[in-house]
Amino acid sequence: MKGLNLSTSTIADVLDAYGYQGSLTSRLTRRSGHGRVFCGTAYAVRWAPVRKGHMIGEPQPSTWEQVRGFLVPELKQAAGKVYVAGAGPLVTDAALAGGLSSTYFEQLGFEGVVLGGAIRDAEALGTLQIPVVCSNLIPADTQGCFRVVESGASCVIDNLVIHTGDWIVSDANGTVVIPAALFHEVVDRGRKIEALEEQIMKRIRQGERLPEIIDQVGRI
Repeated sequence: MKGLNLSTSTIADVLDAYGYQGSLTSRLTRRSGHGRVFCGTAYAVRWAPVRKGHMIGEPQPSTWEQVRGFLVPELKQAAGKVYVAGAGPLVTDAALAGGLSSTYFEQLGFEGVVLGGAIRDAEALGTLQIPVVCSNLIPADTQGCFRVVESGASCVIDNLVIHTGDWIVSDANGTVVIPAALFHEVVDRGRKIEALEEQIMKRIRQGERLPEIIDQVGRI
């Protein structure tokens, strides 16, 4: 949604009231698109470690067959969507994407990329306009050690389940996930909170004491 104009801090506060921990770990940081706020609906790609099959003597799928789905070939354009990939715990020793794939995601029209793990190709990332959020840089890729289980359904990043259709908002504070069913309520409450905080800020600048203001309005 263009023009959402809600801080992730406000969104996190509202989600707290619903008993939902929506903030992604601080170990995920920007590698491109610094300073850009982005939001959109998640399009989830679920990864998992590669394990042996039932019959160890049978040929296994090629590494390309195992990972091909991460390029979401089912999508022809992705405007309004955020690419989100995860395998549960952060994948820090193999890259879930790189320069070619991130450039492709930009061309598809994704609003941003959120990876539950590493990325590679630092030089190529420096040319991107699309914001990319990830854990770290590493030369190694995932082929041979991870596979794509499914895309367009859900994934897990560091114990947070993200469903396709959930809302992703990312700014200088970090990245949050709003469950699709709560989106409109969260936005409505968030806007009321930010209007109140604007008034609180004005009173502070006029010389009033913050403890007394909080006693009156019940908000910090």
